[in-house]
Amino acid sequence: MRRFPRIKFKLPDIFLLREDPHFIELSIGRILPLAALIGFGVLVGLVFETGVSHPYDKVLHIAFFALLTLSIHALFCCRLRISAFIAMSLGVLGEIVQGMLPHHQMSVPDIVANAIGVSLVIALIALIRSETRQALSDETNNIDLGEMGLKPVPTRYLSGESVDDSGSGFSSDK
Repeated sequence: MRRFPRIKFKLPDIFLLREDPHFIELSIGRILPLAALIGFGVLVGLVFETGVSHPYDKVLHIAFFALLTLSIHALFCCRLRISAFIAMSLGVLGEIVQGMLPHHQMSVPDIVANAIGVSLVIALIALIRSETRQALSDETNNIDLGEMGLKPVPTRYLSGESVDDSGSGFSSDK
């Protein structure tokens, strides 16, 4: 499998809360959510430049903050809780700033839509991680019938007929 080039930047010690290796990794998989976020922001800004009055405002908030959470989590390689906290903080601060601007208004439904977008991505990442972890920890339970004093019942494939001990493959009571 071909590996793409990666560039890593270690975060300063002031940002490190634990001994975990927090870093910024610039690779295709890490930059792709950020590129999608930038593309989404540019397209929405060009198409919906009027602001709050269009009917899809909450859907755009959900989509934008879902992409923002995914971008923060992918780019900064940080914990899921930290990504969610940063994205929600940006959403709440953005609404507070809008409340201070003259031609904008602060909206609690926008904050709820931001929280829904963050929650969707967090739930999706947690589900994928738990399924992956479960799949890796699953081991096949090989049951040894001989150890339990049992022996398998020989049957013909798909017919359910018993196989006799003579090896002919069919039972003798026809």
